[in-house]
Amino acid sequence: MSDKLFCPSFIYEICVSLSVKEFLTEAYSLDMLGQKYAEGISQYYKPIAKEEIAGPAEEILRFLSERKNPMFEAHDLANHYVFWKLNFDGRSERKLKGLFSDSFKGIKEKKFSIENVIKDFKAYCFSLRAGQVEQSPAGWNIKQEQEIDILGKIVNRKVDSPLG
Repeated sequence: MSDKLFCPSFIYEICVSLSVKEFLTEAYSLDMLGQKYAEGISQYYKPIAKEEIAGPAEEILRFLSERKNPMFEAHDLANHYVFWKLNFDGRSERKLKGLFSDSFKGIKEKKFSIENVIKDFKAYCFSLRAGQVEQSPAGWNIKQEQEIDILGKIVNRKVDSPLG
């Protein structure tokens, strides 16, 4: 499969947000997490650099650290965003698998960008605060989701230790 297609935007956005969450809740650097998700995406889609994950994750972390009177913990916000991206396409429910469609299938044109994921994450945070978008149920974790195809394989990859 040498003619790989681009990663769908929502998968890229989920990977960036998971890097934020895992940076805040586990003992990994953004560089390590960027590597994990870039390698995961590159295994199934056109290759991306770890900086395309770690860079926007760092910007999002900066945004989260500058919030005044936050309603949600930063790691919870990242998790809510992952839930929303997985389950909603804009404001309607995302159909992951249909009779004639597969949301995990690569696309011919690159539609994701570092700037867009940062802008979208910020917009989601403001919309969540205003009560206009869904948040994840208590205790929800994407790693427990069934039938998320390639995304499940990317999400469940292990982080390479810096020594090995």
